[in-house]
Amino acid sequence: MQLSFLAAGWPEFSRDISRQALDAFFQYPHIVAGAVSIGLSAFAVGFFWLARGAAHASSRAGVLMKAQQLKRTRDHHARILLAPIQGFGAGALRQEIAEGIERRFGVFAFQAPAQVEMFPVSLQTVLPAADADRARKVAMEGMSLLEMAAADVVIWGRRSLNGKVQLRLLGIPAFGRLPEVHEISFQWRNGEALGEIDDVIAYACARRARPVLNRPQDYKPEKLQVIVDALDRIVNRPPAGLGDGAMMELLDDYARGALSLGERGGHVSWLERSLEARERFVQRIDRQSDPGAWGAAQQEVGRALAALGERDADRAKLEDAVKRLRMSLDSLRATDTLQAAEVAMRALARAEQTLAQRKKVGLRWPA
Repeated sequence: MQLSFLAAGWPEFSRDISRQALDAFFQYPHIVAGAVSIGLSAFAVGFFWLARGAAHASSRAGVLMKAQQLKRTRDHHARILLAPIQGFGAGALRQEIAEGIERRFGVFAFQAPAQVEMFPVSLQTVLPAADADRARKVAMEGMSLLEMAAADVVIWGRRSLNGKVQLRLLGIPAFGRLPEVHEISFQWRNGEALGEIDDVIAYACARRARPVLNRPQDYKPEKLQVIVDALDRIVNRPPAGLGDGAMMELLDDYARGALSLGERGGHVSWLERSLEARERFVQRIDRQSDPGAWGAAQQEVGRALAALGERDADRAKLEDAVKRLRMSLDSLRATDTLQAAEVAMRALARAEQTLAQRKKVGLRWPA
């Protein structure tokens, strides 16, 4: 009964509402127009955020599905995730990078194969010095991707209108260490090959996925020499526009590998090359801001000088070696790099012993 009454009265109620709305429009047109505009704006904003949320959810689902698929198919290959690179011509650049890594990775990892996966996720390219908090957040996002996809390295970046490319690389850190984003910057014009930048990127990936030169003494010299030879070409003829960060990493690893070859009976030229590269490295480091890196570098300079002094019976080199090793110890003791300090102590003891023996037997030193 009540429903029938409501149904009968609904048309009249609708006419009253319509008549009142029409009267209000003619009497207060600006107010009505404003209310309608607000309503439409609210609807448009709500629709935008709804659509954006749906797109984000869809994108996230796609990333999770891709990561799960990769995790299920994990094999012996080193897995490199290559995220989209922002900027003009970045699609072609991304393809060049992927092909270069797969082609050159094995040179720096005892011919171990690498598999590059185009991964559908965007990471911000930020400068750590400009915004440390954002840089740490991006690094943690990258770590999450590596864990989800059971991958070794993730690469992302951007290319500016002037052709400068800023790549970022992140690998699984050693136990107890925080994730560290590495930067590789260079110039690239659309349509040209990457050239020797291929080797720089491939080595940066191999260094994180299959590290060798952080412990060169663990590998046979004949195998190690292949990697050091390849780095020698890059260090002595670096690609045009290569950034300081990438160059410092190359110099560091090259000097360490060459020193290992020279100390283990290799040609004396390896010691000389290690010494030259390490001196270049030291010149770019500020002792006050990075005492650990400065001390570790001086330790290797001292070791190279000591080895050359022993081979050449050169008293001046041995004395310089002792001086460098003592400086390195002073610097390393103020840091937490205990392993480097122990190496420096052993090298210093050996250099001092050799110097004392030479003096004891009254060896005639060359001028």
